[in-house]
Amino acid sequence: MKELSISQVVQRTNIPSSTLRYYERIGLIRSIGRKGLQRIFNAQVIDQLLLISLGKQAGFCLTDIQTMLQNKLAPIDKAKLEQRACEIDQHIEHLEKLRQGLRHVVKCSFENPLDCAKFQKILQHSEQTALEKKTQ
Repeated sequence: MKELSISQVVQRTNIPSSTLRYYERIGLIRSIGRKGLQRIFNAQVIDQLLLISLGKQAGFCLTDIQTMLQNKLAPIDKAKLEQRACEIDQHIEHLEKLRQGLRHVVKCSFENPLDCAKFQKILQHSEQTALEKKTQ
């Protein structure tokens, strides 16, 4: 079993030691001991930290991530993961429309994009998306 000091974990992950100590305090990760004043971790902590990072990038809060990682007896809530994947799909679709709108304005022959019918449609889509988000 390979052991890593907290400073080695920081070097490998670019996660500040204060964050690692916080994650340990709330039970997301666990040190296996100390050498002098430094915490020592099992090398598996790198994989755990990658999963935590992935969960955060996917928009899960630390409590959700902790529940997923610590409940080894119960399967991961795949419905929750699917729901989040659908939310990400919707966000990507919105960002693609936003990008199209920006690129249209750059190439638009109208001096004022508000005079352009195509840009007006883009604005209407943006307004509809904002209203849908508000009602959710």
